[in-house]
Amino acid sequence: MSIRIPAAGIRRAAFVWQFAAVVVLPLWLLVGYAIWGAGLGGFLGLSLLAPLLAVAELALAALFTARASVRRPRMLGLADTAVIAVVTGAVAFAALFTAATPWLGVLAVAGLLGGFWLGGRELVTEIRSGMRRTLADLGFGPVESRPAIDAGEYVVIRPSQR
Repeated sequence: MSIRIPAAGIRRAAFVWQFAAVVVLPLWLLVGYAIWGAGLGGFLGLSLLAPLLAVAELALAALFTARASVRRPRMLGLADTAVIAVVTGAVAFAALFTAATPWLGVLAVAGLLGGFWLGGRELVTEIRSGMRRTLADLGFGPVESRPAIDAGEYVVIRPSQR
């Protein structure tokens, strides 16, 4: 017997997790350093990077949540969920401080940058389509979609040349 979790449930859980991750992942890095890390220099670097990670994750969550298609159902899109999963996985495994930690840090940064690009693109696309709908409702749609105005017959009188 297998438990089937619908994709919508995962996307809703990712919506909640993106805000919890702002606090949990930087703390997990610090706890991981306390357990597996070594050296004072690494701790100083980590104490600077953990707040930056929190700010970047908060900004990414705000960017994803700025879209009405995410806010209303309280559910991330599939691509947004994938970005959150990659960043979470990279940071969680980087906190083990193995030889792969630098590469996992690069993956986390790449995931955050890709997430900002994806979130910005999706937000602009959603705003653009909403503005087009609004303008079309107000009668300011594209010229091709506007009804032709019939002015009836008219006479052109040219000015006399004196």
